[in-house]
Formats: sequence, structure tokens, C-alpha cells
Amino acid sequence: MKLDLVRKMRGRTPFRPFQLHLTNGEVLPVGHPESMSIPADGNDLFVVWVGQDWNLLEAGQIARITVQPKVAK
Repeated sequence: MKLDLVRKMRGRTPFRPFQLHLTNGEVLPVGHPESMSIPADGNDLFVVWVGQDWNLLEAGQIARITVQPKVAK
């Protein structure tokens, strides 16, 4: 279920940046849909964010997902 929500958030048009809150307390920002890859046949997702850092996660590590607020123009 969580992985389906992550796919939905990544495919949203227009895309809105969101954060993955992990069960260990870590928060991973997803600022662009191309900053993550989700295999079609598994429970792992590959997240890339600013710089060269990356994490390989299992859907069970995601505690919640929050959408970053819109910035007023």
C-alpha cells in the first residue's frame, strides 16, 4: 500500500515535492520525480536526492509521507 502511494506521489501532475519519513526517524526529501526509481516487481525503491548520496529502502521502512507546502509567489 505505501509503495502504491509513493508511486502516486511521484507520478502526480503537477509534481509536488514530498518527504519520506522513515521508521528510524530519518526524513528523505524527494524534490523531483526523476530522483527516485521504483522497480515494478518488488518492494524496494531507490531514492536519490541532492548530491551523490542515495538510499535503498524497503516500503516497510516508510512511516509516513508528507507533501511539502506550496511556496507563495
